[in-house]
Amino acid sequence: MPVGAAGRTDATTMHTGHTRRMRVLLAALLAAALLPACSALGGSPRTPAFYAELAAVVAPEPAEAPSRLGSPGHRTLIRWWYDPDPLRWRWEVETRGTVIDDGAVVTVVNGEDFWEHDQRSNSVRRGILRVVPQEEMLLPTHNAGLGPVRARTVDSLVAERRESGDYSGVALAGEATLLGRSTRVVELVSPAYGVVRVFVDPERMFIMRRAYEADAGGEPVGSEVTALEYDTEHDPRRFSVLPPADAREVAAADGGSCAGSGRPVGAGSFPPQPGFLHPAYAPGGYRSLAAGAEAGAGGGCAPVAVWALLEGPGGARLVLRQRLRPGGLPRSVGSWHPVDAGLDDAHGDARDGVRRLVWRDGDVVALLEAEALPLAELIRIAESARPAPGAPR
Repeated sequence: MPVGAAGRTDATTMHTGHTRRMRVLLAALLAAALLPACSALGGSPRTPAFYAELAAVVAPEPAEAPSRLGSPGHRTLIRWWYDPDPLRWRWEVETRGTVIDDGAVVTVVNGEDFWEHDQRSNSVRRGILRVVPQEEMLLPTHNAGLGPVRARTVDSLVAERRESGDYSGVALAGEATLLGRSTRVVELVSPAYGVVRVFVDPERMFIMRRAYEADAGGEPVGSEVTALEYDTEHDPRRFSVLPPADAREVAAADGGSCAGSGRPVGAGSFPPQPGFLHPAYAPGGYRSLAAGAEAGAGGGCAPVAVWALLEGPGGARLVLRQRLRPGGLPRSVGSWHPVDAGLDDAHGDARDGVRRLVWRDGDVVALLEAEALPLAELIRIAESARPAPGAPR
């Protein structure tokens, strides 16, 4: 069930290979957006209320600009409360292992009312959902392909996937026990995404695991339900629409295009990105290769994070990543060593051949990652940085 990501990326580089495509697919599924996904159409019984905990592992692709240059894959942990009557749900999506991206996004839908709070930027989006048929389940895209499906049986699910024409192969591939329950494994072969194995609880018609086949030596990626309380009652306060008092409210997405979302790329230094830090200094021999921005979890055009990639002699990479984090540095940086420089809250780290420097400038937290530069050069780049004119677009 491929879906689009809410964030956007502008880059000059293109990479192929089904490992990247699998990772892009999973990353898109984990992007924070709203979409009618699995439904109870076709006469399928209504899914009862449940609480689930989900875990997803996304391995970084070293060839891609926003990657952590060889660091371990990051984990996304999701807590999901769902009620069918009245239709409402709550998501708490927490990312770990990505340094400045670590944090949680909370989304609540209660009837036609919707709000989302990004704890990293302390920003809130509110909105009114479009009307959907009473029998349709409205689910967020970052269920990572897990949760209820509309098919009545596993056999009918297999038949539907075969008839869709999206897969070159669809077959039953055995059984497995997850959380003490028997599941049937459906193997999907896609020209775009390779082999995907879906583990379905046949009694509940609930997808419990989705596993992507990794290349030789590659990191496994996938998602899994790690806890499930089925057919349960929830405290109505879980679905309250009450954002934090000090949160910054931002406009909800209107579904239109974002004019001016591109970023200048070419020879020279870091491209300026309005509202974020712009270093005046770049090491000799480095050229700008790609840049991009990530919109807030609810869509819209104002970025909450940006990145820029420079390439140096021998293909050595230098990445500057920035995110709006009024609360300051993530807790994971506490294990890094303090850096004595003309910067606020500067910390350094070096492992696996990559040197990193993170620091804060007002509400912006910035991270430099380099394969072939000493810490002194990263400090020089950071100390030359000043906020680019304008507000984030």
